Amino acid sequence: MDKEQVRSLTLAFLMIGSVMLGLFFLGVETDVSDRPPTITGEEPGDFLVGEKTSVTVTVTDESVEEIYLEVSLNNAQLPDTYLDENGQYVVDITGLNPGTHSLSILARDYLNQETNWETQFTISYPDEGVTEIFLDNFATTINHGSDAILSGNLSHSSIETCEFVWSDSDIDDSSLNVGINENGHFTMDFPELEENLTITMEAKCGINITTTDRVTIHYIVEKSEADSSSN
Repeated sequence: MDKEQVRSLTLAFLMIGSVMLGLFFLGVETDVSDRPPTITGEEPGDFLVGEKTSVTVTVTDESVEEIYLEVSLNNAQLPDTYLDENGQYVVDITGLNPGTHSLSILARDYLNQETNWETQFTISYPDEGVTEIFLDNFATTINHGSDAILSGNLSHSSIETCEFVWSDSDIDDSSLNVGINENGHFTMDFPELEENLTITMEAKCGINITTTDRVTIHYIVEKSEADSSSN
């Protein structure tokens, strides 16, 4: 092989090497330009039961069809989590109970580049107000043998849910129901009192949030001189 042939072969190898090196750097540049996925999602925050039924997350990537998606709700991984043609996934939250919940998303591309996204939200019951027993202005000092009156109003936003009871002993041991009308008004009478009397009333009301009120009424029986002398 003469010098000219050697020179030609050397130039050929150099050209091939340059092409291969260029392709290598081209591949490196392509990989560098392929960034990790980006995730955007709704931030539900605090809301009432039934106001929101889902949370939508969106993944953006150069090859979104190759994204591996992992969705966890309250640290429990959900099955069959695939992005739609718009790169979105809708998380169904209709089955969640009131309280604080967490949602986490992991998106991984074909280069194993990962992105994580998290949010927390709180579901609450609607405010139902409080339970209150309002007493009328009736006499609690009673003449011996006279009748005692007890009347007033029970107040709550859902009066039909109320459990309203009374007792002249320990109300936690024994009690009777208090009758009320649709507006919560009640009236009771205790005829011909001869001894002091203590009445305790308690009401518990609420659909999802129960509140309680308790009142105690003391009736004092005053005996006349004739009653005292007869004793």
